[in-house]
Amino acid sequence: MPHLLDSRIGPYERHLLAGSGYVLGGFNCPPDAARWREPNWIGERTHVVLPSTAVRIGAGTAPDEVRTVNEVVVYDRDTMYRRGLVSAEGDRCTFVAVGDELADELGLNTGTGVRHAPCATQPYLRVHRALAALRRPDPDLLAADEAVLAVLGHAARRLPTRRRADRADRGAAATVDAVKDLLAGAPTRVWTLAELGAAVHYSPYFLARTFHRHTGYPIARYRRLLCLRQSLPRVLRTGADLSRIAAEHGFSSHSHYTLAFRAAFGCTPSQARGAQVPIT
Repeated sequence: MPHLLDSRIGPYERHLLAGSGYVLGGFNCPPDAARWREPNWIGERTHVVLPSTAVRIGAGTAPDEVRTVNEVVVYDRDTMYRRGLVSAEGDRCTFVAVGDELADELGLNTGTGVRHAPCATQPYLRVHRALAALRRPDPDLLAADEAVLAVLGHAARRLPTRRRADRADRGAAATVDAVKDLLAGAPTRVWTLAELGAAVHYSPYFLARTFHRHTGYPIARYRRLLCLRQSLPRVLRTGADLSRIAAEHGFSSHSHYTLAFRAAFGCTPSQARGAQVPIT
C-alpha cells in the first residue's frame, strides 16, 4: 500500500513516497558538492529520472551528454556514472528507484548503463502534479501512485533499443548535444537556426533535421518546453504570481504564457495548480 515517507537519505536525497514497487524521491546536488568530482553509483535499484536542471551524464565508454527537463533518463541497477555541471543550480531532479520485480516487468534493465528518451508532456505534468499533491494535508495516494506508474510505463515504451552507433551517428549526436547545451544555458534567448548552425558548423536545414531525428523534437519546441517545464514547479506552488513566472521564463505576457502552457500540457497554469483537477 502506498505511504508517505518524507525521509532524508544522505545530504542530497529525500524519499517522498513508497509506491507499488518503487520509491519516489527528490535529489538536489549543489554545484560545489564533491559528487561532481568523483565517480557516482546509482545504487542497487534501477532509477528512472526526470531532470529539473540540465546536467551532463556519462557512463562507461559512452560520451558525456547533456540531459534536460525534456528527457527521461534511465539508469540500470548498479551503474557507475559521471556527472558534469551545466546549470548554476547544480543537479536537481525527481527520481523513481524501481524495485527489481517491477523493473523486470517493465524491461528497464538492459545492461546498457544509462539511456534516455524524450519525455512527453502529459506524464511529466502528472508526476509534478503528484509531487505538489503530496505536500497537501490529505493527498490522494492512489492517484499519485498511478501517476508514477504511468511515467515508468512511458519511459519503458520510449527507450531506444540497443544498437551500435556508427561514426556518423556519433558525430551527429555530439552536434545535437552541443546545441542542447546552448539551449539549456540560455533557454529564454530567442535563437535562430542560423545562429545555432554557425555555432556547431551545420547548415540550418541539416541541423534542424538532425536535431529532430536525435531528440524527437523540433528545435523550437524543445526550447519552448525547456522554458515551460522549468516553470512548472513554481506554477504548482499556490500563490506564485503567474505574470512574473511568465516574464522570467521568456514569455512576453501572461496570456502568451497561458496559451503556450495549454498547448503543451492540455490545461491552463491555474487549472494545473488547482486541487479540483485530478492528477490522472
